[in-house]
Amino acid sequence: MSKESSSRPPFSPRYWPGWIGVGIIWLLGKVPQRIGLMLSVPLSTIMWHALKGRRKIAQRNIERCFPERSATEQQAILKGCFRSLARTVFEIAWSWSASAARMQRIGSIEGIENFYAASESGRGVLMVTAHSTCLEIGARIMAMTIRSSGIYRPLKSPVLEWYQNRSRLSYGEAMISKRETRRAIRMLKEGAVVWYAPDQDFGPAQSVFVPFFGIQAATLLATHRLPQLTGCAIVPMYPYYDAKRRHYTVRILPALEGYPGEDAVADLTRVNAALEAQVRNVPEQYWWIHRRFKTRPDGEAPFYQ
Repeated sequence: MSKESSSRPPFSPRYWPGWIGVGIIWLLGKVPQRIGLMLSVPLSTIMWHALKGRRKIAQRNIERCFPERSATEQQAILKGCFRSLARTVFEIAWSWSASAARMQRIGSIEGIENFYAASESGRGVLMVTAHSTCLEIGARIMAMTIRSSGIYRPLKSPVLEWYQNRSRLSYGEAMISKRETRRAIRMLKEGAVVWYAPDQDFGPAQSVFVPFFGIQAATLLATHRLPQLTGCAIVPMYPYYDAKRRHYTVRILPALEGYPGEDAVADLTRVNAALEAQVRNVPEQYWWIHRRFKTRPDGEAPFYQ
């Protein structure tokens, strides 16, 4: 956990909004899965109407990433995305408060042998994933078998930051702020398992343009540099939800062979392709509301208008 989030914030008035949020998350964590799934249906309708700006971003992303799909099919993915986002509210709460026995009933890991094959030499493992809507609960399910640390983006609310990391540390090894690069390097050199979701646009400073769904996307160089500096294995991982079974699965793929190479673009193209393939399996469960393509190559028109 980062230093700024290691101690509990006070209960003074300026922190009350955060504490109210924590109370709501705690209560939702006690809701049974069946009831939570039922409540997520009307919540998705509320989010659909309330998050008009995010809905527009998601629609643009889906239209450009799935040009081969009909307008009806694209709309189905968009609506499915908001149903998945509503479910995420409950999934986060369950992840932070549910017992291990409850997690075992609703989740499992597929491809655990791929992780063991990558880690058997004792080297570190970087579990590379994408922002699936069920990423949080996927991390909790994975923790039942694999103790790992996560690289994350700190929250603005000190209270929510504290509660989030306190909850995650109940089943994880450590939380590494995206600003703590040296710490991540040290842990991977020591043979730790770290999960990382690099599929967000943080601008051109630490990125190169690499295809994602056939679109040039600013892609963080960390996924290339960390294995260069530490010798760690790169293992793609992706969580998804099966509505028919009401079951979560964390799919672990084989480690990328011959990685890293000398060409960062070639390496990151492989990573993006591996993640894209998983997103295509359950496209409605991806975080389409993020402006993934906001940074454009020189001379290219803005993606979101």
